[in-house]
Amino acid sequence: MRHEDPGRRAWTWRLLLIGLLLAGTWLRWAALGPMSREMLHHDEAYKAIDALNLLREFRLTPFLPGNFGHESGWVYLLMPFLLALGEGIFAVRFAAAVNGVLTLTAAHRLGRELFGRRAAVWGVGALSVLYWHLHTSQLALRANLYLSLGTLAAGVLLTAYRKPRRSHWALGGALLGGLAYTYFASVAWGAYLGLGLLVVAVTDRRRRRGALLALAMGLVIALPMANYARLHPEQVLSRSATVSAGSAAQVVANGHAWLRAFFVRGDPNAFFNLPERPILGPITGTLGALGLLGMAARRRWRLPGLALLGWAGAALAPSLFSGGAPHFMRGVGLTVPIGLVIGVGAEVLTGGVEGAARRGRPSGAAWAGAPAVALVLPLALLAGVGVVTYRDFYERWLPHPEAFTAKEVHINRAANIIKAETKPDLPVYFTPFSSTHPVVNFRARDLAPRPEGAFNSHECLVVPDSGGIYVSLSLYEPSLAERLGRWAPVTTLHTDDVLVDGVPRYAIYRIEAPPPPADPAGQFGDQFAVWLLSELPEAVTAGGELPVTVGVRALRPPEIAPSLFLHLYGSPTPYEGGAMWSQADSQLCTTYAAHLWRSSEMIIQSFDLPVPAGLPDGRYEIAMGLYPFPDGTRLPVTEPGDTVHDYVTLATVEVASEL
Repeated sequence: MRHEDPGRRAWTWRLLLIGLLLAGTWLRWAALGPMSREMLHHDEAYKAIDALNLLREFRLTPFLPGNFGHESGWVYLLMPFLLALGEGIFAVRFAAAVNGVLTLTAAHRLGRELFGRRAAVWGVGALSVLYWHLHTSQLALRANLYLSLGTLAAGVLLTAYRKPRRSHWALGGALLGGLAYTYFASVAWGAYLGLGLLVVAVTDRRRRRGALLALAMGLVIALPMANYARLHPEQVLSRSATVSAGSAAQVVANGHAWLRAFFVRGDPNAFFNLPERPILGPITGTLGALGLLGMAARRRWRLPGLALLGWAGAALAPSLFSGGAPHFMRGVGLTVPIGLVIGVGAEVLTGGVEGAARRGRPSGAAWAGAPAVALVLPLALLAGVGVVTYRDFYERWLPHPEAFTAKEVHINRAANIIKAETKPDLPVYFTPFSSTHPVVNFRARDLAPRPEGAFNSHECLVVPDSGGIYVSLSLYEPSLAERLGRWAPVTTLHTDDVLVDGVPRYAIYRIEAPPPPADPAGQFGDQFAVWLLSELPEAVTAGGELPVTVGVRALRPPEIAPSLFLHLYGSPTPYEGGAMWSQADSQLCTTYAAHLWRSSEMIIQSFDLPVPAGLPDGRYEIAMGLYPFPDGTRLPVTEPGDTVHDYVTLATVEVASEL
């Protein structure tokens, strides 16, 4: 009879763990190239901008109120990556990929504490090739920090339970408290771990002090966040309040959606998943079922199995009690329990194959090659899952049209083209967006020294005196080039190769310098000059609308966000006791904030002034003025200098019931 060398077998499992970690790392890091060049979601950009702002003016804060409010932990994690790797997409992507690999190592520790070394190694392998976790590891979002930190906290606390040392309890408690700074979905996971510590403190005299130390450490670490929530509950609760499920029926429907998500229909959101791809396939589903059976059959796995299922329930709770289920980001904590259950299933299979191999030897003699044979089948199965996962992410999701939109590829790709192929002397505008769009603002650093901006062309146009470059999501504004051509010659620099209904998904245009405008119709408060850009008819019919296009220029940095009104006055005017017959009133170019306007730009916006039915025949004047949004005293007219009212007359028209 030959006996296996225990040291050799231990090294076999160590090498297998290293190999699986390297495979998981490669799967996650292989996307750094394509995703760092042209893929950045607005939520990812928002967090990156927050990190850059904190690098410039460092301060400690548990919570950042912008973008519906978010915990600050992920932002602080991004800071060293941006500092070391530059202020580009690569640093953001690399931070996410590193965090994904850290989750794999944390899952190994947790799995080893729960189910032993072998099952933990297989759990790492399962999590490495699980599509959901691979996809999540590519998203530079705070939920990833919740996943890695929460998994590590659970593993360290279990280590403290097995080896009751003060340092283990303190570290586990500190990690538990750190969850408060990750993601609102971590509350359920943290509460579950905290409840476990309370149970230990009440029922286990030997570990009571350690459990209480961990609880105390967690509370101390989480205290700044708790105090911020006390002072600003409307900020901290803003996001969870807007997405919470409205009824018990919704919760039941969410549960049904999650059951279907495992094998039938996963999250349809292309940002979080290959749309509708289920969590498990035939191989992972079979191994997962084996894992559940193994946890039920083996006595030493029963209690750890129940604990893991409890973690799974806590991870799932945020999505069960909010809208949009199955929401793979709010339920992201479920990935680690799934991976570990599959790992247990692989260990059950390993043990079965190993036992069968030994039983097949003459007289049941132990066979030194049995362990190696037993590794082959689960390893081959996980490798097959990895191939499918690679295909689904790299060959199906990366080029997916919904991923193109979700990751703002058009903005990033166009920014790369403009940076490489145009001179840095023309302003660049992105449309149809707003000046607050985080991806536009993040990429502005790459486009410097070019002035940049963003606006929604359905609301207004921005035309600079020098000419400019426009990045258009032409799918939603196919006539932009034609509309820009009304004011200056337009050249198409680039269009996307992919057409949707005959229209490229995005395009890059350049306009030449427009002809200088004539004298303005008026100036207001020494801040704005306004031009009448449309030709108004001499006569109109009652019951229609009169289109009026104006151009507005900031004479100096604006102190207000201006609204423009058009009024239809008869004789006498309202200032002389007459009536105001109709009006058109709107804030000017809300998507391009007024404080960003440059004196070298013309803001062009159109209005439809109603001409009421039944309006008495006669001559009427079209009056125009400006006032601060949302309300306030009208700006005085400073040009023409002889104007006595707070408006200027653009034109006089003849109104008749019939022409």
